[in-house]
Amino acid sequence: MALTDHTPASQTTPDVRQLGTLAVGDVIAFNIVTAIGLLSHGELTGFGRIGEVITIATPFAVGWFLVAPFLGAFKPDVITQPRRMLARSALSWLLALPIGLLLWSFVRHKTVQPAFAVVTFITNMIVLLGWRGTFAWLSGRTHQR
Repeated sequence: MALTDHTPASQTTPDVRQLGTLAVGDVIAFNIVTAIGLLSHGELTGFGRIGEVITIATPFAVGWFLVAPFLGAFKPDVITQPRRMLARSALSWLLALPIGLLLWSFVRHKTVQPAFAVVTFITNMIVLLGWRGTFAWLSGRTHQR
């Protein structure tokens, strides 16, 4: 008679490593988009500008992490299913963007231009969905084994 239950963890039990990897990847995604934006404007001139990349990306990441967990973008039963992951991530980014823009405006002491808001929305959406869709697909394949 076994004293412990060795049943596999259910899909509703979060895997801390998976969630950590997903969150770190999200932060990296926001920084990549920011670096690309600065580079496209000729403002990324070397490694000395990494601090500025982080400063600009952080308000958007904060907005993301304030919204995404509550909309289920980190739910264990979502992170292994690409379609659900993409839907939750898209909705989360749609609602997180205004928060990120507001925080960015405060940090940078600038007003948000409509073109910046649109480009920020689209580029971050593409990178987030690309990253998170790939993550969900790979996690789903691993989970099936």
